[in-house]
Amino acid sequence: MKRRVCCLLVAVFMCMCQAGVLTSFAYVFDAGEVEISMNQDASEVLSALGKAETYYEAQSVRHQGKERVFTYDGFELSTYPSGSGDYIKSIWFLGEETTTPEGIHIGSTIEEMKEAYGDDYVEEKGTYIYTSDDAILTFYTKKELINGIEYKAVDE
Repeated sequence: MKRRVCCLLVAVFMCMCQAGVLTSFAYVFDAGEVEISMNQDASEVLSALGKAETYYEAQSVRHQGKERVFTYDGFELSTYPSGSGDYIKSIWFLGEETTTPEGIHIGSTIEEMKEAYGDDYVEEKGTYIYTSDDAILTFYTKKELINGIEYKAVDE
């Protein structure tokens, strides 16, 4: 009986995830051993990722201080200043080898994206936007293929 209830609960949970009902945890990027969430303290992430291939900074338009952009193998990570620290603002995929935890990458089809993330999106001129409590996951498409992927923090 307990096994049947557990199986039923797992099935309901999976259906809710597929339907987009449970999305608050869904938009986290895995960079090898490092799990990156939007609005997360950037110091621990940057320390775990190690030295960036390239780095630049510019005065923030929205926050007091400097926004920073770090380029790593396959992705670009942006931070924003807040209080005495920096926080994760966005991640932009740079090549086909970089994938979401659900296996979607530049070159995946729209159908594969929908299978992985469900139908709870807003579509605007070939751009598919999935939103959770603290992150936006955007897929840019052309000719039924994904040609850009971006994780972005939801503004406070």
